[in-house]
Amino acid sequence: MGFNLLSFDDMLRNLLKKQELEEHLSHIIRNIEDEFDFQSMGVYLKVPNSEIFRMKISRNISHKFAKNTIFTKNDPMIKEIMNFKLLDVHFPGRYKFEKEYSHLLVHPLNQNDELLGFMFIDKFNEEFESEEMTKIKLFASIISLIVQLYLQSNELEQHRGIYEAANIYSYKAFVEKSNVIFSMMKRYDRYLTIAVIKIENFKNIIRTIGEHETNDLITKIAYIIQNDLRETDIIGKIHEDTIAVLMPETSSKNGSITINRVNDRIMKLPKINVCRIDWGIASKDDNIKSAQKLIKFAEQAANDSYRKEEGNITIYK
Repeated sequence: MGFNLLSFDDMLRNLLKKQELEEHLSHIIRNIEDEFDFQSMGVYLKVPNSEIFRMKISRNISHKFAKNTIFTKNDPMIKEIMNFKLLDVHFPGRYKFEKEYSHLLVHPLNQNDELLGFMFIDKFNEEFESEEMTKIKLFASIISLIVQLYLQSNELEQHRGIYEAANIYSYKAFVEKSNVIFSMMKRYDRYLTIAVIKIENFKNIIRTIGEHETNDLITKIAYIIQNDLRETDIIGKIHEDTIAVLMPETSSKNGSITINRVNDRIMKLPKINVCRIDWGIASKDDNIKSAQKLIKFAEQAANDSYRKEEGNITIYK
């Protein structure tokens, strides 16, 4: 049986609209209902910052089962779908959801090597045909893409809120502004210093305290930096784990005094003990031709700080 192309096209059009995840999933599930005869089905998604998978949307499943039945990364079925291939079950009882079945399909939802969840669908006394299984794989892939886009959109919004609230520029905007100021300082022979703060082992910190707590810690670091600087200083997020500060008309010596003061305040933050932060400082001289070079030298100095046995602030020489 071929696709109902008009219905499929309508589903894709709806997915292009800006909607909540639940609405997008509902469009897909309605299309699946039109395409297949099945007994029950459902979509489980991983709960953020946990190892738990909960039912997100289902058909012909009781509210009690949907609410109370969870899976964890240690469940045998979850371990089996970590190869990101369709799980084709013909033996009732091997893995059971709410209902007895004659044929069960479980398809992982993934982003690269990360399991985002899974979709299951079963039949009571028949089996899915080969063509049906191919279509189920297609629908599962579409669900994976929708979940990926939803998670990425949430992350962007969250980070945008963090950095807009702290008036922190993106890498591109920071470099553009830095180059303009660099040219001015060079023309009028003024001091210019850039400091870089690097949060080491960033991904390990997320695994240790969770993404929400990590973002909260970064926000507090950003506010401390902002509140300790002058209005003419600018801040930029130049990497996931790195923030840069440009200080016009500031010598290396005075920049170092400022950074030491900021560093002392940051080191008093709760949970700062879960990470290591390192600073690098670089100042304009006649041999440096652009702000990008100055940023690069400050990053090198921060890397040197990481290798030092004492202290976490290095001035580039």
